[in-house]
Amino acid sequence: MKSPITGREMKVLREAASLSFRKEDFDITYHFFECEDSKERYTDDVLDQINTIQVHNRYREKYGIPFPEEIKNIRMIYGISANKMSEILGLGTNSYRLYESGDMPSVAIGRLILSIKDPIEFIKQVRASAHIIKEKESEKLIKFAEQLIADREEKKRQRKVVLEKKEIPGELNGYKALDLDKISGIISFYNKENGISLCKTKLNKLLFYSDFQNYQRYGYSMSGITYQAIQYGPVPYRYDKLYVKLSEIGKLSIEEKEYGEGIFGDDIKSIENFDRELFEDSEFEILSCIVNSLGKMTTKQIVDKSHNELAWKENHQTCSLISYKYAFSLTEQLSLKVLNQNFCEEKEMIPA
Repeated sequence: MKSPITGREMKVLREAASLSFRKEDFDITYHFFECEDSKERYTDDVLDQINTIQVHNRYREKYGIPFPEEIKNIRMIYGISANKMSEILGLGTNSYRLYESGDMPSVAIGRLILSIKDPIEFIKQVRASAHIIKEKESEKLIKFAEQLIADREEKKRQRKVVLEKKEIPGELNGYKALDLDKISGIISFYNKENGISLCKTKLNKLLFYSDFQNYQRYGYSMSGITYQAIQYGPVPYRYDKLYVKLSEIGKLSIEEKEYGEGIFGDDIKSIENFDRELFEDSEFEILSCIVNSLGKMTTKQIVDKSHNELAWKENHQTCSLISYKYAFSLTEQLSLKVLNQNFCEEKEMIPA
């Protein structure tokens, strides 16, 4: 963006700030342009968006309001349209669609939407809407939900339910639930689509940069992975279990490989072809830029690079989980056409 005073390009700066939403203040990393001569500050639609998303993320997290992707996924469980879901929940005609697109529901409506993840609660809402929904349609929805309940109980009896703690979207996973399909797609893009050889160490770093670059620009991680700072840099938390899980469901293979001088390690190969439909244009561009900037690095080079990141420097001694706030201090600056922004030096680094 050019300064309206001097006509020269302005840098994007960042500092700790507090913004108000629904009469509450939330601490964020505030993005703005600053004219070097006049010190006047400006924002554009892109910076306003990243500032607003940070505030909304913190509000959703505080009050247990589902995130847009989760709101859409709840509807998809039952295979109905957004308008139909609005009718069932007694909302305005386009309300559910708007919530899926990012509009903020009230706390009460947010919790109502969350409740219908349980088919039992969904059936209650369908029955309460009998005066709006046709009888045959209502019966069909109830029958479908009852089958979901039966399937759930059958899985419990067969002990096939994976007893894992469901991660709630928050600061440590980039406000996104873990998405195994998206993780598999990222690996496929790097390995199968672009021919990058992936040992675990290098893959861990590529995933880190993919998620943190996406968060830096759009306020959400790409995959929902939580990262930990260990000796060799940032890595997905419990990454061995993650890769074994992806191997078990046929997404990738793990093979022992000799890297020379008697050193052995696990080599990751994608089994599935890259599915472009899994990714937004903005996400695809970030992946493409990372291929160009980091893909050709050796494992040692990318490890050394990750050791220069504040995300690792301030967390590795205690092997702490890494807040996605550190995305705003990344040393790697990608040149993206989607945003057409050059994120330059920070006015103040925000460590946590």
